[in-house]
Amino acid sequence: MLIGLQGLNETGSFISMRKELGKVHYKVLTLIISTMMSFAFSAEVFSQVLQLENASTHLRWNVFTSKDNIIIRKTGRVITLKTLDSELFGVLKKDIQKRFNSESNKKYIEKISYQEPTKNNVSTIEIKLASNEVEVFNFYRERDKKHVFDFWTNNEDTPLSEVKEKTASQKKIKAPAKRKTKSSVAKKAKKVAKKKSAPQKAEKNAGYRDFRYGASFIWDYEGLSPDFSGTIDLAVKTPEYFYPLKNRDYEKSEVEAHLQLMLNFYRKKKYGLMYKSMKLFQEKYGADTQLDFIEYLKANAIIRDHIAGGNREPLKMSINMLTSIAERTKEYDLQKAIYKYLLTYYKKTNEYVEALAISKKFYVNSKENFDYEESTYAAEGILYNLTMLNQVEKVSELIKEKTIRKIIDPSKLLTYEIFVNYRLGNIKEVISLFNKNRKGLAKPIRPEILFNVAEAYFRMSQYDMAINLFDEFVTEHSYHTYSSKARLRIALAFEILEKPVEQNIVLYKNAINRSLDPLVSAEARIRYAALRSVRKLELGPRDVENRAFLDLDENIKLTKNLKHLLWLTRLRTFIVDKKYREALTYLSALPLNSLPKLKRRVFESDGAEIIYGLIEKDYLASEYAQVVKKWNRYKNTYVSKVANDPYMNFIVGKSYLRLALYEGFEKVYSDFKSLSKTPARTFPIWVKRQNDINTAEVLRELDVIKNMKLKNWELAERGLKSLKAQNKAYYYQAVIDFNKNNFKKAVKNFELYLANQNKRSIFDPKELALMMNMYTDSLYEIGMLSKFQKVAEAILADTTNYAPSSAFMKNMRERLEYLSIEIEAGKKTAKSSLSLEPMILKFKKNYPESAHIGRVNYLLGMAFAENKKPQEAKRLFESILSNQTTPETVKEMVRSELSLMAIKERTI
Repeated sequence: MLIGLQGLNETGSFISMRKELGKVHYKVLTLIISTMMSFAFSAEVFSQVLQLENASTHLRWNVFTSKDNIIIRKTGRVITLKTLDSELFGVLKKDIQKRFNSESNKKYIEKISYQEPTKNNVSTIEIKLASNEVEVFNFYRERDKKHVFDFWTNNEDTPLSEVKEKTASQKKIKAPAKRKTKSSVAKKAKKVAKKKSAPQKAEKNAGYRDFRYGASFIWDYEGLSPDFSGTIDLAVKTPEYFYPLKNRDYEKSEVEAHLQLMLNFYRKKKYGLMYKSMKLFQEKYGADTQLDFIEYLKANAIIRDHIAGGNREPLKMSINMLTSIAERTKEYDLQKAIYKYLLTYYKKTNEYVEALAISKKFYVNSKENFDYEESTYAAEGILYNLTMLNQVEKVSELIKEKTIRKIIDPSKLLTYEIFVNYRLGNIKEVISLFNKNRKGLAKPIRPEILFNVAEAYFRMSQYDMAINLFDEFVTEHSYHTYSSKARLRIALAFEILEKPVEQNIVLYKNAINRSLDPLVSAEARIRYAALRSVRKLELGPRDVENRAFLDLDENIKLTKNLKHLLWLTRLRTFIVDKKYREALTYLSALPLNSLPKLKRRVFESDGAEIIYGLIEKDYLASEYAQVVKKWNRYKNTYVSKVANDPYMNFIVGKSYLRLALYEGFEKVYSDFKSLSKTPARTFPIWVKRQNDINTAEVLRELDVIKNMKLKNWELAERGLKSLKAQNKAYYYQAVIDFNKNNFKKAVKNFELYLANQNKRSIFDPKELALMMNMYTDSLYEIGMLSKFQKVAEAILADTTNYAPSSAFMKNMRERLEYLSIEIEAGKKTAKSSLSLEPMILKFKKNYPESAHIGRVNYLLGMAFAENKKPQEAKRLFESILSNQTTPETVKEMVRSELSLMAIKERTI
């Protein structure tokens, strides 16, 4: 059934048409016709008034004439074309007879008949359709000055996948040869990866942490909504843009003259006088006289007067007035203008329910008035507003209607269907719709389809497919504001896939430099800074300089997602710089409780690593009290929020034992034991662990250490049997042997431990110093002095730069050097005397405040004396006697040596 054709009979609009023409008499009509003919309607041109397009799916008639020259009506299967222009009728009749082939079009039209001008000068052409299955739509294309008639049958509805996107000219255009130029992204970062059905495994970039350690927050981009064109800027235009207020025929009557006066006041912006004039008019002629004109004039005046100031109330009042006019008026052009203005207004204010209601009314009225172009616009308005309201089922139903599919471009229908599914999170359906209809989409594919499908692939982790479509979007629609997002998505997908960093850097720079959106540019800057100065393992000065990108323009109002990304990246710069105190201060200032759970967990995980970094630093400095203090303060805030960390629990437990806080140790041990069956944390690991141990092994080792600390040697030895790390067992056994005065066995186990170390397992400087002391003391105790010296020399060489600030290591080194000097001095040979000088001078330089300084000065003096340096020996001995801090026993030995030297001199 034809929708949108308005019936018209000779007692209605044609009589009014004749009256209007009669007003200007036939002289004016003759003048108009003669003028038109002189410029446009030569016989040759009139012969082209009808053009036929006979496509496989429909028949189209193009009738080139002014819009008002033909009146169209449909009754049942008969389409009637009526005109007052007899010359147009004659030319159109000849064109139809000449160009129309009834045999080839019999499935649409059964016959065409003609009625010559009647007494009212009306000419008629009747077109009888072939059957009730034939549909007809008519619209007028203003830019081409033609009526368009489309005939088709209901069984000709073709799938969208088989329909190519219509071009603007509706003509078939030969597809251009495929270009061989690279896409915009390919030029910058080589060729993008080829299409794959499943997410690819990430490649590794040597020298860089994986993507999770960078700016790792990812969020969904808002879909690109279909473009509902035809709207205007409400800040500068009024409804008059769609329906201009024309001068009245003021000579006709006093009513018209009064209306013209109102219009003049309106144009001069003398709104007060205009309102007075309106009041007088209504008092004189009645409130209902020319009500639509007066109300329309008033609404325009209100909008013009208040629109610049942004006063919402008067504007809303004018909107209500316009709505009332549209519902009341019988004049279609006025109604159409108001509907178009209201659609623009409601779109701007995001009032989609009201906009939907207006679109429906506009659609019905436009079809009743044969306004095919506006029917298309109104139908798209319905689709647009249903889409904005997430009415996916209604959108799907509407798209399937034959009428809608005939008047709206199939690719645009697909655009709406994809977008509404995208907004509802039906990502698989988005991809399915695209793949089902891809072959039927002409190039270039609409930007809304490309972007939304590319983003759908991105959400599904099919990054290669996303890269391809985003790349096509940038290539074909580089002018679009969403091209900034597409460029950034390509760079982000490259980073997630661990593509070569050099290409990724180029892509991020491209996203920063070519971004039209300040928020997208800000995101690109943050991600670029994270790649260069957080993910990179070894940072150079130029890498650190890139952190300047984190200093964003204060005038940019960041979204929540961007703020969170910036916070995370800044926090991680402190972590990679090992500035754990600054990192903790920054983290403590962040409002973590206001963050979504998943994001909060990321910050808490980084916080646990910061706490470990601080604890390890204190542990390595043998600051056990600080370890315990930090553990108790931050355990519940960060550490317990993430997965179990065996090594952190190990060093905390040992710290409790070092401080002999057994009750606290038991609490830590119990909590740790309850986590024994939970998986250990593997991410994030910002601070490299000194040892890879599992929970069960840590618990067994802590049991052994506790028993040793309590001097339960038998229990400790039994516990050693359960340790899987046999080398550690050698160490603990050696300590037990030493404490049981079994020095020979202690030496053996210490040497087994040291010989079988694949990697260090003791990292506490105090513990290491104690071990070395026990080992060397054991050698000393069993008289292995030569071996002692060799071992001491090796230990001193190996620990030169190890924990230089540790007092325990310093004491251990001092003790070993001192004992080595004593052993060398005890040899009492000429060779040992010569070697003593450099040993003692080195000791004095390294340990000037040593308690043994008096003794080593005495031994140095003795070495001088033995090495035939009596004067140096004498001066040194005298300085020892004058030093008040020198022990008295040493002074006695010095006096004895000076006396002996004096006797020798007198003897000589």
